[in-house]
Amino acid sequence: MLPGNGWLVVAFKSDNPGAWLFHCHIAWHVSQGLSVQFLERVSEIPSTVPLNAIEPVCTLWTNYYNISPNKQFDSGLRL
Repeated sequence: MLPGNGWLVVAFKSDNPGAWLFHCHIAWHVSQGLSVQFLERVSEIPSTVPLNAIEPVCTLWTNYYNISPNKQFDSGLRL
């Protein structure tokens, strides 16, 4: 447990290129801004993740969302 106005030191092995979300397991906390994203080994990301494969998924999501009756009102994080 982290007390109110407390702080925490986290150490981890940085050997996995990517953008990683760090959060607790209370989903509404993410909606309130209580999360952080770590960019790990940034220079290696393009060689390990096909970034050009991501953009079409973003376009598909935007097209779907524009006509969807269910609008997302929070972070979308589901645990």
